[in-house]
Amino acid sequence: MTRVSRELETHVAPSAPGDDVDRPPDTHVVPDLGRTDVPTNATALAEAREQLVAWASTAGLDAEQIEDVALATYEAMANVVDHAYDQPGGVFDLHACRHDDQVTVTVADNGRWKSPVCGKQSWRGRGLLIIERISCEFELTRHARGTVVTMSWSVLVDESHPQPTRP
Repeated sequence: MTRVSRELETHVAPSAPGDDVDRPPDTHVVPDLGRTDVPTNATALAEAREQLVAWASTAGLDAEQIEDVALATYEAMANVVDHAYDQPGGVFDLHACRHDDQVTVTVADNGRWKSPVCGKQSWRGRGLLIIERISCEFELTRHARGTVVTMSWSVLVDESHPQPTRP
């Protein structure tokens, strides 16, 4: 287990007995997706994205939500490549889970935010705005040991396990 993985565990509270007393049990069970020490290169990012899309398609999300999850997560992973490390060889962790009717994806790195090159014009820099706009919930946490991006979506359609309507 990497340090980033341990850091992620501190952001995800374990469920305690009785936490879901008023909620029906989650009828859609999908194992978590966990990738640790993903290299910050194009091949590894593409593979992580493919694995995330495959996982999301089993998590009860509709096609548009799967596209949103893939785009937002790719933007977070690209930010690691662009901003977390001054030297090649950086890594990040990717975690996705479904709890009840919410899917949460976390991208965490061990880097330090790189300052942009002065005087260099960039047409980029919209990744965080994209993530914020297409996720239901978004949190960016920077600390001395790296950055954690947490994004969540509500499951709108779960065709394999229809949920009862709530008043």
